[in-house]
Amino acid sequence: MISTTYGYFKDFGVTATLAGASVNGIFDNGAARAFNGLILGSNPTFTLASSAGHARGQSLVVSGVTYTVVAVEPDGTGMTVLQLEAT
Repeated sequence: MISTTYGYFKDFGVTATLAGASVNGIFDNGAARAFNGLILGSNPTFTLASSAGHARGQSLVVSGVTYTVVAVEPDGTGMTVLQLEAT
């Protein structure tokens, strides 16, 4: 089991609010390209422990910005990547 208090999350994580509960995870808002780079956007994700409890459609607030969880991608190692969309 991955500790959400030490190591990975302690060094690189942020605290966010997921469906009203405080969670620790890694927020990333990298660039996303489409149509051979003609369209540039963002691809916000939040990686957290799978045990945190999460579902598509929930709200996640990171640094005052609210996102909606549009996809849940567990990786089989106890971590889950939430694909987000700004609301």
